[in-house]
Amino acid sequence: MTTTQQIRMIPSQQLALPRSIYIEPTSRCNELCQQCPRTFLSREEDRDLTYDEFRAIVDQFPVLDRVVLHGLGEPLLNKDLPKMVRYLKRRGTYVLFNSNGTLLNEKRGQALIDAGLDEYRLSMDGATREMYARVRGVDAFDKIWRNMRAFIDMQKQQDAQKPAVSLWFTAMRENLQDLPGLIRIAAEVGIKEVYMQRLVYFEVGLAASKQSLFRRATYDELTLIQECEQLCKELGITFSAAGSATPLESVLRDFGERPWSGCKRPYSLTYITSSGNVLSCCFAPFGHRSAREYREERVLGNIFEESIEQIWHGERYAAFRQAFESDHPARHCAQCGLNWSY
Repeated sequence: MTTTQQIRMIPSQQLALPRSIYIEPTSRCNELCQQCPRTFLSREEDRDLTYDEFRAIVDQFPVLDRVVLHGLGEPLLNKDLPKMVRYLKRRGTYVLFNSNGTLLNEKRGQALIDAGLDEYRLSMDGATREMYARVRGVDAFDKIWRNMRAFIDMQKQQDAQKPAVSLWFTAMRENLQDLPGLIRIAAEVGIKEVYMQRLVYFEVGLAASKQSLFRRATYDELTLIQECEQLCKELGITFSAAGSATPLESVLRDFGERPWSGCKRPYSLTYITSSGNVLSCCFAPFGHRSAREYREERVLGNIFEESIEQIWHGERYAAFRQAFESDHPARHCAQCGLNWSY
């Protein structure tokens, strides 16, 4: 019996609290991405997590190995983000977040370096100003690359090894042809890691099944991904996919008859929104039709109303895990592995 199987046999009320969590510093954003649920689906009200609220949340977890400080918002919009990073680093936690790069000016960049941020992940979905505006909904391409060049130059001048900077690309039929050019830009700027993410779709905007490459990629599209792998080798860039697969494997992989079953998140991770709602993972905000459905099916508790101990060991989480182990899991779990990977 594997460790994962053993953990799944533990009753919900006896599971250890997660050591890896997502926290949304803000639900606000300054972009209108055409593949993002924040742009098209019902969502929570815009708000920033206060520093006191943040501390009240993380102090409930005895051990935090890894904290991801992003969700459905741009983390740098929260002015207290560097303080949050610093607080977690004092606990020995590995800290990272994804960002669109529009706000990464010299002051914010220096604050993140000083705070000890481990990873800065740039979300970048086009190699031209026109494609970026098409996918992300704003004309910010040139500004972002000015910011990134200045930030990486500042790191070099200070011999700052952290944060590690990587580029995260959401691959769609719309923009796949831009990936080689984006890899070249990354190399020129000094970014050493590029990740190709699969599209999460919910049939609105660019988040449509016809845009997805997962088990739909043509021969030419698969060839282009292979060419990007070779290009990265030549340029000394690590080319990966989200999760443990290679980019090519990530669009070809067969998850079997119960595609959600390989996921460990229900037992090892939780996601906390800026409003304090506790969700099972970062995919839970995708695909719901209404605020009521989101609340009833996906929200497992609110950390401003109950402790994480009560929520993690409570009836709603227990019911969610029980459904997860059946043939009828929550909708966002049933679709995971079909529309995207864990």
